[in-house]
Amino acid sequence: MKIIDLFESADSNPTLIDILDKFLPFIVDEYQLETLPKIKLLAHVDDASQPTFGRYSSDDKSIELAILNRHPLDILRTFAHELVHYKQDTENRISHDSGETGSDIENEANELAGIAMRNFNKANPAFLKTLPVLNS
Repeated sequence: MKIIDLFESADSNPTLIDILDKFLPFIVDEYQLETLPKIKLLAHVDDASQPTFGRYSSDDKSIELAILNRHPLDILRTFAHELVHYKQDTENRISHDSGETGSDIENEANELAGIAMRNFNKANPAFLKTLPVLNS
């Protein structure tokens, strides 16, 4: 899937937007979210301190997701992980060191995102055949 094809596909293959459209109600229910953060789809997420495919910012309640050269379900797994951090923030459980590797907060995000993706993939196995998002 090329970046230009994110919003519409010339064939019957689902676009990243189609998959997100299916994923959002699922993950809102899975995590019992009352609101959603701002979501930014970027080619890459720049972070000098920790190389990453996604980031949650408690400052502006936003999630950045890297999409270039990634499978849509991998993008969703990162999204699910960052949404856990958003929920943790709404519950006032985020602190300055919450994102440290191996911390309880980070491990919870890894665990819940993994469980959510297994459930989503089981309900939507056709998405496993979707092509990665590639540069035009």
